[in-house]
Amino acid sequence: MYDNLAEPWGMIGIAPDVTYSPDGTSRIIDLRQGDGIASAYRRDTYLVPSDEVVHYLRLLSFEPDHPTVIAARQPDDQATREFFVCTHGAIDACCATIGYPIYKLLRTMADQADTPTRVWRCTHFGGHRFAATALEAPHGHYWGHLKPDMLSALMHRSTPARDLCRHYRGWAALPDALWQVAEAELFATVGWAWTDATITGISGDVTPERGGLLTVSFTHPNVESGTVEIDINPHGSVTTMDTSNSGEYRDAPQYRATILSQQPQECLAHCGRETTTNAS
Repeated sequence: MYDNLAEPWGMIGIAPDVTYSPDGTSRIIDLRQGDGIASAYRRDTYLVPSDEVVHYLRLLSFEPDHPTVIAARQPDDQATREFFVCTHGAIDACCATIGYPIYKLLRTMADQADTPTRVWRCTHFGGHRFAATALEAPHGHYWGHLKPDMLSALMHRSTPARDLCRHYRGWAALPDALWQVAEAELFATVGWAWTDATITGISGDVTPERGGLLTVSFTHPNVESGTVEIDINPHGSVTTMDTSNSGEYRDAPQYRATILSQQPQECLAHCGRETTTNAS
């Protein structure tokens, strides 16, 4: 998979799945961020001969409008959800011992999902300590500490988003950790309808040591434009390891986000109107 989630561009390897890619072919999934500071990614998918993957990746990186690339592009309605589960045990054993069983369960669930869904095994994309961890496309949401008893709620969106907060690692479209803390509170407050929002601006003076105030501007199909002020405060720490084999512990800071004001009033409530918790 080619993506530009955390850097201008990057690549994640995905294991073949004959259901998704006929024998002798490989699927390249290209995710590019939409307009605004943060919005759902646009996905283009290409089905190419397996022995020519490197050639197509070069073309896609440097000549994305090349006729050869365009000819390999597959129809994509952007509605299909994809989960990329890290099972890269060579990087960290926990990604294989914890990640692989979660992948197997999600992969089975995908065939019964109400919304078309694909589940892939993939190489490492960061955050060993969050295993089992997954990236959801095309929105670009990271999920962590996945457990068997919450996978159905995640797959079907059958529970309020706030109930899954402890598993939500953040939105890949946002480069700053404290911005992600603020966005997570917006996601929890609005619910699954927040996935249709586009963040158009973020301002404020925040630091990891003292937190601070952030002003988040956004658009949404139900709200022409909105602005929310969010207070970010340090809230203790947890002791953790970056990798399971390092033997070195560190204190990871925790934060609490509080929504102070909304303009227009109740704009976040308007975002969630006429939606249900299992909406795609």
